[in-house]
Amino acid sequence: MKRLLHWLLLISFVVTLSVPLTGLIVHKLASAVFLLLCLVHAAVYRRRLGPRRWALLGGVVLAFGSGVFSLVLEELPLVLALHKVISITCVFFLAIHIFVFALRCGRKEDAAV
Repeated sequence: MKRLLHWLLLISFVVTLSVPLTGLIVHKLASAVFLLLCLVHAAVYRRRLGPRRWALLGGVVLAFGSGVFSLVLEELPLVLALHKVISITCVFFLAIHIFVFALRCGRKEDAAV
């Protein structure tokens, strides 16, 4: 079940990042699904959540909230610029999180062989 959750997170993450290809409506739906999956992921791994992972989850929620505000306040370009900065920062730290997870899984497979 956790493996399915990880794959769904990865797919929704990639679809969320591909805004120029998919369009704004698909981006909105994918980001909502990604946020829900992140909350489920945090609930499943709640015992292993350290301060950095809580900060990462907070950054994802903040990016989602700034995206909602950028839709509501279309006439203020500063809000959209803030959303872009927060989102790029979150993508950077999420990529590190995924890379560390892949390394950890790779070590477990090497130890089993």
